Amino acid sequence: MDGLMQAPADLEMDPDAKERPPVMAVEEEKEIVERAKRGDVAAFEALFVRYKNFVWSVAFRMTYRKETAEDLAQEVFLAAWRKLSTFQEKSAFSTWLYKITVNTTLNWQRGAFRYAILPVSGDWELAASAEDGPEKAALARESERMLAKLLGKLEKDRRLVFILRELEGLSYSDIAEATGWPVGTVRSRLARAREELSRMADEMGGFR
Repeated sequence: MDGLMQAPADLEMDPDAKERPPVMAVEEEKEIVERAKRGDVAAFEALFVRYKNFVWSVAFRMTYRKETAEDLAQEVFLAAWRKLSTFQEKSAFSTWLYKITVNTTLNWQRGAFRYAILPVSGDWELAASAEDGPEKAALARESERMLAKLLGKLEKDRRLVFILRELEGLSYSDIAEATGWPVGTVRSRLARAREELSRMADEMGGFR
């Protein structure tokens, strides 16, 4: 059993990838989840491939530390593998995984800092793509650097809501279920995040 539990964590994360999860029909995903719950590592690998970039992106933009994001992403998938037998399918697998991602990231932050300013001299691979030319890649990295400065000044809950809604495209209901916050709280925190980011962007010279 130990080998099975370790296998998913050995898969390679791809921080440079920006594409959305591969298209997978709802019924197909349910079947794959059921196979994974029975211990099928290949089925879990399929889920890993589908969601790894979402998990990486959230972890990276909450920390802007490449190694920390990799560790958090690995921890998310290891936790998902260990807890998969408890998944009752009352919600979509994606929502269940979003909740693990949120909890893992926030738990790390509570131990690391409260309202820390994120570093702006680290890795910026998330913004660049192998298909981008040097100039476009440089602009993307600079945009990510500026985004880090802005996000780093937000209180962590507002930062998380902004990342999930504006950068990852989750619905308000998915964010509410993943965080355990009422939809109204999600909306208010997002509104405050937008206001603060807009004000800070103006102060930094109009960066949006």
